[in-house]
Amino acid sequence: MYKKLTLFILLILILFLGLGGCKKKEQTQKPPKDVIARVNEGVLTKWDLEMDIPEAQRGFITLQQKRDYVRAWIENEILHQEAKRKRIDQDEAVKWRIDRAARSTIIEAFLEKELGDRVKVSEDETKQYYQKNKNAFRREQDEVRISHILVRNIAEAGLITVRLQEGESFEVIAKDMSLDEASQERGGDMGYVLLSNLPPDFYEAVTKLRIGGISAPIRTNYGFDIIMLTDRKEKGSIREYELVKDQVINSVIFTKKKRELGNLFEELKKEAKVETFGWASEVFPQEER
Repeated sequence: MYKKLTLFILLILILFLGLGGCKKKEQTQKPPKDVIARVNEGVLTKWDLEMDIPEAQRGFITLQQKRDYVRAWIENEILHQEAKRKRIDQDEAVKWRIDRAARSTIIEAFLEKELGDRVKVSEDETKQYYQKNKNAFRREQDEVRISHILVRNIAEAGLITVRLQEGESFEVIAKDMSLDEASQERGGDMGYVLLSNLPPDFYEAVTKLRIGGISAPIRTNYGFDIIMLTDRKEKGSIREYELVKDQVINSVIFTKKKRELGNLFEELKKEAKVETFGWASEVFPQEER
């Protein structure tokens, strides 16, 4: 009893005598290098951000998209902390949902590792799949491949036009001056896009260009754009292997994983004691037991 009372008095003294100093220290203390944002005791790190972004998109996410993510995280963290304060996480139904989410995450991670170790895909397999399924890769609409350079004002756009007229590389200028982080490192290349999806100003400019042609500066909500048309593909044409290679690989992997999942399940089922009762007794046919 005496020890508890002493500890209680010590805590009160710390709160009343040391709180002001602690607060001041917290306000001036710099966050660790990998911390992006903090809400009370909750922190968002660079690692958290990277884990939340799909791997295939990590090289294409813009600074503004990162800021939007941080804003959403802050809002969610405020709500999460308030929910915890009100002990929502102690509700039995919520606990059940948390358990199911954790269970699904564990199963997903297990299968990702287990099937990933079992499934290997060769270049020959993907090319064979592509040849057998070419019709699945036909274009449903006209597509164009364009590159662009985005700058702040007409003066910069004019300077770029002069540099292009003097023979400088569009790709080099894009890497040097473009504000679009998503395409800058690729020399402004935006890849193939549906012609019908282009903004009206882009659409009008692109339809007037020949392959290799460069547009006059186009004013947009983000500044001024200069566009180069690098290729054009008509509706009904087949997308080249290199353009759909990732899609083909994913299709082959999916087919193989589906087969291996069946094999894995049969292996594990033999080692497990499975029982079903009442109306569930026919889940597995008698011969499979």
